[in-house]
Amino acid sequence: MNLKVGLVACSLLLAAGCDTFTGNTNFAERSETVSLTGTVEAIFPEDRLFKVRNGGTAVVFRAGPQVKNFAELEVGDTVTMDYYESVAVGMADPADPGTAIGEVLVGTAAEGDKPGAAMVGSGSTVVEFLSYDELTQTAEIKLADGTVERVGVAPEMRAFAAARTAGDRIAVAVDRALAVAVVPSE
Repeated sequence: MNLKVGLVACSLLLAAGCDTFTGNTNFAERSETVSLTGTVEAIFPEDRLFKVRNGGTAVVFRAGPQVKNFAELEVGDTVTMDYYESVAVGMADPADPGTAIGEVLVGTAAEGDKPGAAMVGSGSTVVEFLSYDELTQTAEIKLADGTVERVGVAPEMRAFAAARTAGDRIAVAVDRALAVAVVPSE
């Protein structure tokens, strides 16, 4: 599926744009890629549900109204999902007002094709660092609108969090990509 190929290329570009610095206390990044494949085992068109099995695990999915070509889905089709996420943090430029910005590109399957979709998104903002709890590996941050949130800190980012002091301004960048494709049964 062309959408999937385009998404993988975008994911690689996003990943290539971020350097990972192990143990660096001025910058940290974590990234994750997950790929899943399964076979459509059952379809419930009246509820727009379908069951996908991968070995001993079966999951039921609901296809929302935005999913085109649901009627083209057949028992025996192979469903693949690829997901990529990268989160990078660093010290914010003092002149940065912290305005959140983001972009999203979305594509769907052509009319008459098997269902499929791809999404690539990127966003950034500046948050105020409040505290880091090494015992629970969580940080407390304040968003630009004043909302205070507690977030889990991944192992790759703990040295960065531990080096922060209350009031530090942190630049946060998040890149995500998702592709879902259906391949006809043979």
